[in-house]
Amino acid sequence: MSHQTFWKPEKKVKEKKSFSSLGQRKKSKKLIPEWKKDILAHHQSRPSRADRAEFPPGVVTELIEETQGLCQCGCGRKSTQTHHVMPRGRSGRGVKTNAMRVCDTCHDRIQTNEEELQGWISTYSLIYGPRFWFDEQDWEEHNRKQAARQRVEAEKRERLESIKPVMELITTAAGRSLKIKEVRLLEAMDEKQISVFENMMNDILGVTAKQQVPFGYGYFDD
Repeated sequence: MSHQTFWKPEKKVKEKKSFSSLGQRKKSKKLIPEWKKDILAHHQSRPSRADRAEFPPGVVTELIEETQGLCQCGCGRKSTQTHHVMPRGRSGRGVKTNAMRVCDTCHDRIQTNEEELQGWISTYSLIYGPRFWFDEQDWEEHNRKQAARQRVEAEKRERLESIKPVMELITTAAGRSLKIKEVRLLEAMDEKQISVFENMMNDILGVTAKQQVPFGYGYFDD
């Protein structure tokens, strides 16, 4: 009897699993679909803090032309660097209103002399305004915060107007002005609570007024 062989399926080579240094299995990166690549290609992320601190070449060129290549400290030497009046470590941006052309010697001195640094900051504040180092993104954030602050203040004024009648009632009943914590308590009430409180105060003041009327000139409840 001849020897009979049986067919065996071909063995598939398993992909080796990769592990991190902590022994955890690494997840394979998912491929980005073509349609999403097109969207991401048109997406522009906001510049980083480091990018915002860099002076554009055009700004540097303008400053050199305006200062005729001389140090703005008045030492008479040629300028070699563009100095951040408000240091980049203090969120000074790479904008022209925060730029100053200086020589190496003056640059080193200003950076190590806080009094002189503050002097130039004060000078630029008078020339360009108190936020001379802001870039476009800073102004957007500043204006957004200002608008939010104004909305809060407007809502607060509106709230005070709405509780003003109740405040006047309490002031009349107590014979004194309200304390800050008492006003805060009224501000914390909603419209329904204020309405109930106002009616209650009107009732109290109404009873008090009746009790103060001389006998024979008023009336009494049964």
